[in-house]
Amino acid sequence: MPSATLRDLLDAVPPLSAELSLNEVTERFQTGGFDRVLSLAIVDEDRRPIGLISRHALMELLLNKYSRDLYGKRPIRYFMNPEPVIVSLVAGTSTVVSTVTSQLKTPVVEDFIFTEADGRYAGLGYVADVLKLVEQRLAQRNEALAKANQEIKESQAHLVQSEKMAALGQMVAGVAHEINTPLGYVGNNVQMAAELIANVQPLVAEYDALFTELMNPEADGARIESRIGMLSELRQSFDANRELQDLSGLFEDTQFGLKQIGEIVQSLKNFARVDRATTDRVNLIENIETALTVGHHHLKHRVTIEKRFEPIPDVPCAPSQINQVLLNLLTNAAQAIHHDHGKLLIRTYVRDEFACISIEDNGTGIPPEHVGRIFEPFYTTKKIGEGTGLGLAISYRIIKAHGGDIRLATRVGVGTRFEISLPIAGVPPEQSADAASDLMAPVS
Repeated sequence: MPSATLRDLLDAVPPLSAELSLNEVTERFQTGGFDRVLSLAIVDEDRRPIGLISRHALMELLLNKYSRDLYGKRPIRYFMNPEPVIVSLVAGTSTVVSTVTSQLKTPVVEDFIFTEADGRYAGLGYVADVLKLVEQRLAQRNEALAKANQEIKESQAHLVQSEKMAALGQMVAGVAHEINTPLGYVGNNVQMAAELIANVQPLVAEYDALFTELMNPEADGARIESRIGMLSELRQSFDANRELQDLSGLFEDTQFGLKQIGEIVQSLKNFARVDRATTDRVNLIENIETALTVGHHHLKHRVTIEKRFEPIPDVPCAPSQINQVLLNLLTNAAQAIHHDHGKLLIRTYVRDEFACISIEDNGTGIPPEHVGRIFEPFYTTKKIGEGTGLGLAISYRIIKAHGGDIRLATRVGVGTRFEISLPIAGVPPEQSADAASDLMAPVS
């Protein structure tokens, strides 16, 4: 804010001489024209401020009996505040505000003094005006903070979406690889079946021609013998029974491959749950199997899976979000294993009113200095480019939004166990409604 604005705040109230008596100053306040003034400035011979006398101080003096008789003729310098708040007109608004507010005393009974660049008295400034400036500035800052907060939330939402898309990309790549394997031998089987059928077709045609000759009353023996000879040659060069058995085997393998592809596609569909309500009662064991199928490509060369599933009741939850948590924990566990004997132990059980899933690996474990920050957004121990640090933070918020908890136990060199617990009764509706915004809250 320029200095002209500071001058707009200035009131050129005439100052007082330090030699004026208390009675004279009292009359000055009583003559009128000073309704807004809380105090008057006192200056020396060079018009340099040396103090302030406030209306409040005068009233306290005059309320005492005989005060006017005792002190009325004494110079005002004996009663003034010798340490008034003084600010220069060449100072910036921030300096004025910080100076006045830092020295502000309550109750507010005094104004402050403006001086020119040479230190001479320029006028009075009102504390109320400064407080209005502070209020306006706070309002502007609050508006700016609200805007910045909204921008941060939007940026966080984009980052969360980016993390989801990155995870989706990895998942789709793995699923594509898993589909390509059965699809490859299905294609080969179909090609081989086509070749076998092409070999069988001449033999079938000769059988059909022979049958036609045999059924024709006018057919001669020579033509029938010729057909039988050709058919005999074909049978010697082509074992129809064996080829048909091979064809049957090819179709069985093809059906098996198509069934595998169907299971993978169904698992992918179940993973996204695009045909289900946002919240549903879900069999968590089915969710685990779905996540294992979808993440099979990332797990199969790293770990051996051991399942210990105890029966657990269905749990009200958003299945696609729980699938996202499970896939994240499974792939993280696999990535934590850097030896050839990787194992994942997956258990389900009931504890009190919660259905629990435990995922335990025999990987490297998590160092103690990282454990306390493992669920913080953007915190990752992976190399640059290998992780965003959002996977576990999002998983944490998803489980918390469902009214559950996610905990870990770890030991360096031994492994890590994550436990998910979800309330069997479900999360209260008001908490469920806040689930989306809760995903963006910082971890406390």
